[in-house]
Amino acid sequence: MKSAWIVAVVLLFVSAAGFAAPSPAPLSGEALAAILGPAPAGGACAPKAEGVQLAAARPGTEIKSACNATAQCGSGTVSCSGNSSCSAQDRNCAIPTAGKVTCDGVTTWCSGGCTLCDQCDATGDCMACCQCQGYAYWICERGIC
Repeated sequence: MKSAWIVAVVLLFVSAAGFAAPSPAPLSGEALAAILGPAPAGGACAPKAEGVQLAAARPGTEIKSACNATAQCGSGTVSCSGNSSCSAQDRNCAIPTAGKVTCDGVTTWCSGGCTLCDQCDATGDCMACCQCQGYAYWICERGIC
């Protein structure tokens, strides 16, 4: 019984000493930056823009862009570079959308857009296919596709 009391007292002393030990001080911002690297622009929870890439210096200048974006069009591409946000949406005639890029709030659209024949090819839509073949809208409405 005496040894049980001794063990209990020793365990109590060890556990109390463990709780009394000071915890390490939190790391400073400089220490965290050295370990993890600098914080991303816009915060860690900032939304990621589609097609964002780091860009080299613009031709003929020493200014570097923070991002660039490129969208596929029907006949080529459109691109832009920005300092804060860039996004791209490829041409998709099933929606239909011509395609566009937006950098720092400035939007550039693909030229040409989607024709009725492009919509027909992308979706098989009876009305678009009928009009693509040269029929008038009112004929297509009557189901002559």
